Amino acid sequence: MNNENEFLGWGDSFIAEESSFTLLPAGEYPFTVTGFERKIYDGNSTKIQNGTPYAEIEMEFTGAEGTTKVIDRLYMVKKWQWKLTQFFTGIGQAPIIGQPFAPNWGTVVGSRGRAKLLINEYTSQKTGKENKNNQIDEYLAPVANSGVVSQPTQQQTQPQQQGGFQPGAF
Repeated sequence: MNNENEFLGWGDSFIAEESSFTLLPAGEYPFTVTGFERKIYDGNSTKIQNGTPYAEIEMEFTGAEGTTKVIDRLYMVKKWQWKLTQFFTGIGQAPIIGQPFAPNWGTVVGSRGRAKLLINEYTSQKTGKENKNNQIDEYLAPVANSGVVSQPTQQQTQPQQQGGFQPGAF
């Protein structure tokens, strides 16, 4: 169980830590999926309708500079099926283009793959300060015999559903 969001009391002590954020240079890196949450969008966007279901995927990337976490959102809308396809191909579930595909969401955490990272520059809305972070540019298809992409073994024991892409069924 992840306790990162556990509250601290006003009278409690806490463990002093340095910021562990590492900015990786743009490029291709291996990743491991460390978290997955089903969420509903309720923001302010002209591109995404409120009420849209999405998967928030947390990944850990490692490079020569260190390790960093990147969070990506996979929106469950038909116009972004290409990104869902790219992600699931990247973690070894390999949808067949033009065919219905039922993702095995139960095996996403622990899956490994490779992705291209880019450096995103933005201005903090809270402080007005210029910041940088890593974002996913593209999920990469596995390379034969690379040993990078792997699925947890439970994938073979869970039957996949028949039928097409069902936005409300994730």
